[in-house]
Amino acid sequence: LHMYLNILQFGQINKNFPSRLINPWRLSFTFSFPYFRLQNLSSLSQIFSSSFTRTIFVRHPFERLASAYKERIATLSKDRIEPEPEYDAIRMQICYRRVLSKKNHPTSPSKESCRNIIPSFEDFVRYILTGTDRPNGIARMNYHWQPYSTICQVCKFQYNFVGKHESFNEDFPQFLKHFNITNWNIEKRNGPSGLKKWDYQKYYTTLSDDLICQLIRLYNDDFRLFKYKVHDYIVNRPSLFQNCYFLKTS
Repeated sequence: LHMYLNILQFGQINKNFPSRLINPWRLSFTFSFPYFRLQNLSSLSQIFSSSFTRTIFVRHPFERLASAYKERIATLSKDRIEPEPEYDAIRMQICYRRVLSKKNHPTSPSKESCRNIIPSFEDFVRYILTGTDRPNGIARMNYHWQPYSTICQVCKFQYNFVGKHESFNEDFPQFLKHFNITNWNIEKRNGPSGLKKWDYQKYYTTLSDDLICQLIRLYNDDFRLFKYKVHDYIVNRPSLFQNCYFLKTS
C-alpha cells in the first residue's frame, strides 16, 4: 500500500530507470500490480479473510473507453511518455481491417502505410467489439477496456472499499482513513490528458445507435454494479432506448 501511495505522489523515481518519473495513471498490472495468483488453498482463504482488505477504484465505462482510445490508440509512440509497442500493434491491426474491409481494394496494406495512421474512434470500437460474443472473447480483451465485472471479479469478491475516478478527490481521503493513514498530503489531481467530460462525450457522437447498444451490452454489468448512467456520456439520442431493445427489460 505504501509503495502505491509513494508512486501516487508523482515524486518517486523508478529505481530501474533513475531518470524516469513514474506516472501512476499509466501503471500497468504487469508492471507494478500483477494479478494475484492463487498458489494454494492458503492463498484462497487469505483473499476471503476478513483481515484481507479488497479495494477497487472504477471509472465510467464510456469515459474509460474513450480515454483508452485517446491515450493508447490515438497517440503515436513518438508522442508518448514511454513506448508502448502493444498499442502500436493494435493500431496497425485496426488499420489492416479497415483497409481490407473496403470493396475492390487491390492489395493488402503494407506495415509502413499503417504505421502512422490513427484509426477513428468508430473503427476502434468495432475492433474491441469483435469476438466479444465468443467464448472467452471478453476475457481476452486488453485490460484497459475489459469490463471491471470480468477483470476484477467483482461478483466473486466482496470489496471493502469501492472508489470512483470521477470522485477521486473525495474518495481517496476516505480510502486513507480506512487504513488510519493521517500523515498524507492530499492534493487534488487530474488525469494526464486534461480532457473534460464534454471531450469524451464528443467521441460518442460519431457512433451509430447500434454500436452504442453493443457497448452498453458489453459494459452492462459495470453500469449496474457501480450505478453509472448511460446518458452521462450519450446525449441528445432520444431513440437510443428504443433501439437498444434489451434495455427495456434490464
